[in-house]
This record gives sequence, C-alpha cells and structure tokens, in this order.
Amino acid sequence: MMGDGIQVKIGDELPPFSRKGTLEHWNRFAAVNYEFAPHHWDVDVAKAEGFDAPFSMAPLQLAFFHAMLRDWMKENGRIVSVSAKLRGPFFKDQTLTAGGHVTAITPGEEETMVNLELTQTDETGRSIAVGTAQIALHQQGTNTGVA
Repeated sequence: MMGDGIQVKIGDELPPFSRKGTLEHWNRFAAVNYEFAPHHWDVDVAKAEGFDAPFSMAPLQLAFFHAMLRDWMKENGRIVSVSAKLRGPFFKDQTLTAGGHVTAITPGEEETMVNLELTQTDETGRSIAVGTAQIALHQQGTNTGVA
C-alpha cells in the first residue's frame, strides 16, 4: 500500500529510533509537563525507592514512540493511536532504541490504516516497553497535511 511517499507491507520494520537517557533531555520534558519527581534525577532517591539509578518519565517513553512514527511517515499520514506498556525502567545514561513492524493494512478511500507492534529496548537488549499503534497514511494524491 502506498501513501504520497511511503510504501508499506505487512512485516515491514520501522527504522530504529534511539535516544540517550540524559538529565538534559529529561529536565526539558519535566519542565513542559511539570513533572519534577526527584527519582528522575537523584540517585539516592531512586535507590531508596528500589531502583538502580534515576529513570525516565513514562510519558517521555510514550513520546519516543510518537517521534519514531512521525520520523518514519513524515507528512504522509497521521497518528491515530499509540498504546504502550512499560516493562522496566529506562535508566539514566542508557540508550533507548524504539522499533516496530507493520502487522495489518486496511485500505480505505482516502486513507490506508496501518497497525504496528512497537518495542523499546535498552542498550543491553532488555525490553523496557512494548506497544501498538495505528496510523492513517494518505492515499496518493489526497495528502491533507499532518493532523
């Protein structure tokens, strides 16, 4: 199936999307979401709560799925839904890599609906999140812009 610049078929893998877990990135995200919980930057607080190190905010991990999808499809469609389940913390100074693959394609008159399974792993390959997404790709010649 094809939108205005993207072809997809069941089984297609999305390009990997990686981000380093840095306090700089987390603080920017915390500022716009007013989420300044100390376990996200303070080692002692994180350890007192049973974690090995400070860890990312869950909504930031969800945002990484959105960013990966947007990077992949560009302006050829829109994100309809994203759902995720965290499996483990994304610790400070680790690298998160998000990925996904196409599981279903449903053509329509103006848009082609594409379902995907999503994953996030850390640099050791440990699963830290899984999810699903649905995107709508514009049919060729009907690109109405990004929603």
